[in-house]
Amino acid sequence: MQDFILKSFAGQWFEWERINQCFWPGAGGRSEKVDPELGPVRLCSGIYVIAWGDSLGEPTPTDGNVQYIGMTDNFKNRMSQFASSAGIHYDGRYDGHSAAWRWPEAKIEKMKVAFFPLYQDLAPHLKSGFLYWQEALAIDAYFKEHGKVPPLNAGGGEITLD
Repeated sequence: MQDFILKSFAGQWFEWERINQCFWPGAGGRSEKVDPELGPVRLCSGIYVIAWGDSLGEPTPTDGNVQYIGMTDNFKNRMSQFASSAGIHYDGRYDGHSAAWRWPEAKIEKMKVAFFPLYQDLAPHLKSGFLYWQEALAIDAYFKEHGKVPPLNAGGGEITLD
């Protein structure tokens, strides 16, 4: 079996507040001007990893603080869906991301996201299959390290964060 091969964007975890300001800069704002480092990833496809913690090391899907591993064709759209369903962007929860309904409503204080973009130019059917495969490998790597899948990937009710 193959290993997860995508590399983390900018080699770091991004705090939710920074993502929010960059991905949705407001009327007339431009993501690349608000945050030249983070802005370029917003429209990429790839794997994203959501964690909860104060200080995290190099981004990896096996980090013990990981709460969710997912894949998307557009990071900005998927983060918006997560925020809508987790009650982060609005008062209350809205449809958009099924796992986000298990996230404690509006909790962002220690929320971090790492992006693992796909830079290869693949045909749509290959791209989709590759992303599903990389997501499965990332979840499997977490499972091998911790003996379970990340809490939001596991299903069930709302998770508890410290």
